[in-house]
Amino acid sequence: MIKEYSNINKIRLPFIVWIVLISTLVSSIGGRFFEYSIASIGWLIPLIVSIPIILINPGRIRFPIFIWLPWICLVLIYLVFAQAPHALHRTVMMLCPLIVGIAVSKTRIEEQDLQSFIKLLRYVGIGFCVVIILKAGIVVTGMLPARTGLAAESMTGTLLCSLFVTNYVFGRKRDLGWWAAFAAIPYIALTRTAMVAAGLSLPLTFAPMKIFKRFFFSFIVVIIAIPLFYTERVQSKMFYSGRGTLSEVHPDNPDFATSGRIALWDAMGKAIDEEPYFGHGANASEPFVSMLTGGLAHPHNDWLRLEYDYGYFGMGVFALSFIMQLLHILKRAKNSTGETKILFYAGASTILSFVLFMFSDNIILYAAFFGNLQFMILGLAYAAYATRMRSDEMFSQDVTVKKRIRIRW
Repeated sequence: MIKEYSNINKIRLPFIVWIVLISTLVSSIGGRFFEYSIASIGWLIPLIVSIPIILINPGRIRFPIFIWLPWICLVLIYLVFAQAPHALHRTVMMLCPLIVGIAVSKTRIEEQDLQSFIKLLRYVGIGFCVVIILKAGIVVTGMLPARTGLAAESMTGTLLCSLFVTNYVFGRKRDLGWWAAFAAIPYIALTRTAMVAAGLSLPLTFAPMKIFKRFFFSFIVVIIAIPLFYTERVQSKMFYSGRGTLSEVHPDNPDFATSGRIALWDAMGKAIDEEPYFGHGANASEPFVSMLTGGLAHPHNDWLRLEYDYGYFGMGVFALSFIMQLLHILKRAKNSTGETKILFYAGASTILSFVLFMFSDNIILYAAFFGNLQFMILGLAYAAYATRMRSDEMFSQDVTVKKRIRIRW
């Protein structure tokens, strides 16, 4: 295991990385700054910083833009013809993580810089946990809250789970404890999909874990999850009556607490059938959902959102882009070493959580809490991979020159 730096003052990372980490931490605090939501500032500032970084010497970009080019072109074309309100806002939010990842990939990153990054994430993680505990009111009441508004923060906790699981797989045994700490955040926040995603992040990591360990950790997760399911907090969240069994967790059960989402999704499904292939237009789902609910703006299901706005074609382009991205990451991971390898596998593992969250939340729009961090990790991995390739190439050229000199002599 590579020795980490012992002092935070020695951490040397690109400015954009600091911006993303600080923005995520500040976004988790919540509240408003004048007339603006702090969470909105949390994704907007990294976006503003990233754009000039990309425009200056774009030839140094190491992120595989070609994978996402069809999706980028599609959403921009839809934006030109958009009639729904806030279409520009939502489109920019969707593309923000990708822009951040591209900007980060331009930086020159060495292995020791990645060590510093992982160390810094521990400090950020500690601060993040403190914010969660304070916002949940645990310090004041000494009890876990019956309800919270920490769904976005649970996404960040789940993403951090993927990173520290990967660290554990590559020999950092103590990072299993860090995984447990972040996996507890969704339970504190009482967010159901996040609890599932955090639990699965251990046995289903894309890092090269042995099959026996995967089965063992799956068993441990189930053993822990079942008693938690029958706690009063979770029962009241899962069922309107406050009591139920695992077999009763299904959408056809009228006692299963879905907060009206099933009815909304059914209505969206019928509307999707009217324009199934190319959808209703950019952000058209927002006024539709608002009309049905009288208050909500989002369907809490990003797959349905994409189907409604961009049709089967658009959703297919998005899904195919992520599949290609995953395959590209895994290919790079196999050819990498050290911290670069860890970040590639960690980035790949976050995709599983992302896909799960899309079934029950609006994670595409939570750039400040998940997307920016996810693509920043990938951007760092691609940057470090390119730096190593350049170093190897320069070393090879140097060796060749020396051989030629010897031959001449």
